[in-house]
Amino acid sequence: MVLRYLGRTIAAIALTCGVVTVGAAYAQQRDGGLLPPEESGLITAAGCFVRGGEGTGLGDRNDEFVLAKPKMGPINSVPEAECTAAAGDDALQLHNYKKLGMNESLVGHWVEINGRLEKEESANPENLREFYVRSFRVLPVVPPQRAAAPAPAPEPIITVIEREVPSPAPAPVATSGQEPTPLPKTAGYGPTTGLIGALALAGCLMLRSFRSRQVV
Repeated sequence: MVLRYLGRTIAAIALTCGVVTVGAAYAQQRDGGLLPPEESGLITAAGCFVRGGEGTGLGDRNDEFVLAKPKMGPINSVPEAECTAAAGDDALQLHNYKKLGMNESLVGHWVEINGRLEKEESANPENLREFYVRSFRVLPVVPPQRAAAPAPAPEPIITVIEREVPSPAPAPVATSGQEPTPLPKTAGYGPTTGLIGALALAGCLMLRSFRSRQVV
């Protein structure tokens, strides 16, 4: 009996330790791994400022705000101003934020908070790790730059070379198919010159004879 009772006691203790270990590990997963669960310290964390409480899956405190999707800062900017959070996302339970002016107007926006992150003391995953705010700022939005459109290709330069068009060759004259009869060669200038000289000489002789008759 004693051994059986002792065995049940040991099993119950082991089961209880196992539940605590698993719960603490799950809670640690929900704080974004900013610090080990057994440590506390001043940090800068950035995340989405949203309302937590029952029904949101982001803590169990109604009318309280949380820092969802926490990441270690500082962060220079974000690509878009608005943000959302779903049930089960990593989150930190915020404290002391009302004194610094954090209110409903910041819901759904990325913020960066400087403060003190407390140790993880709860095994309940609904009890978020506590983060005491000392200062905050809304993160500036810098949209991603789009790739520049490629420059249009330059239009090709067309060089026009003017060339002289040769005149068309004259069309051949149609013939009967027979070669033309060659023309006779004409006399040269020699006979003509002699004929002229003879006529001139005859004229001189006739003129001389005529004058002789007038004298007699």
